[in-house]
Amino acid sequence: MIYPDGWDSDAVRRMCGEQTDKYSLGACSVRWAYILAIMGILDALILSFLAFVLGNRQDGLMTEELLAESKGENSELSFE
Repeated sequence: MIYPDGWDSDAVRRMCGEQTDKYSLGACSVRWAYILAIMGILDALILSFLAFVLGNRQDGLMTEELLAESKGENSELSFE
């Protein structure tokens, strides 16, 4: 969100021209880099939320299976 902060530096002025200012790139352009960076951040947030939700769901399913297995083992031991 603060990407134009360094555009008025000397290195950017040498590459993009003297008309470069804090919010004007002069002869240069950003094109898709800024949009793809935002999409990457949103993608990481969505995927981490999805992993958390599915991980909790899987954890709940595993405890049910483990409880069923432990009850089955206890009943087999009492019959012997």
